[in-house]
Amino acid sequence: MELHELESAWKTLDARVARQEVELTQLRSQNFAMRTKGKLARASLGQSWQIAVGLLFAVWGGGYWFDHLGTPHLVAYGLAVHAYGIALLATAIVLLVQLANVDYALPVSDVQERLLRLRRTRIRCERVLWIAGAVMWVPIMMIALRWIHFDAWLVNPWFVLGNLAAGLVLAAGAAFVMWRKPAWFAKLAMEGPLADVERQLADLETLRA
Repeated sequence: MELHELESAWKTLDARVARQEVELTQLRSQNFAMRTKGKLARASLGQSWQIAVGLLFAVWGGGYWFDHLGTPHLVAYGLAVHAYGIALLATAIVLLVQLANVDYALPVSDVQERLLRLRRTRIRCERVLWIAGAVMWVPIMMIALRWIHFDAWLVNPWFVLGNLAAGLVLAAGAAFVMWRKPAWFAKLAMEGPLADVERQLADLETLRA
């Protein structure tokens, strides 16, 4: 074989290998997108369930305080549950919007940026819901007791205030742990499908390399 023929063969082989590498990278990107879309779809189902719960709390709490406008402590119970329901709705809707904004037709760097933004939003939302949830059991319990014709505030206001104080201590403790151990809380908040999405960010870096 002549030298120029050998050089031509090597160039052809190099071009073929380069083309195969491009095709392999595209295939890996497509597989990554399909896997991550499935995980985000499961995360969307979780947020849809949260919307349903938030709507239930908002309607229930709103109806309760409206029906007891003449009784201040019952209005307070209802307003608390109503506000918590709105918080559940708002955080779930914000996350759903960001989930919908993850477009795999964009460059890899843009996809990664949106997934990181989604992660940060999720952690912030979980902080709010955890702290509020540490107190929210108190009005829910008082409303439940009222259903069995036991008005704890009228019988013993200190019972209500004591439980509220316990809830506030729990909320303060949760806030302290979040502040002292942000990495631990971030990992806990991202459990489930979104944790899988977070792990896929490493794959994105590999694809970019």
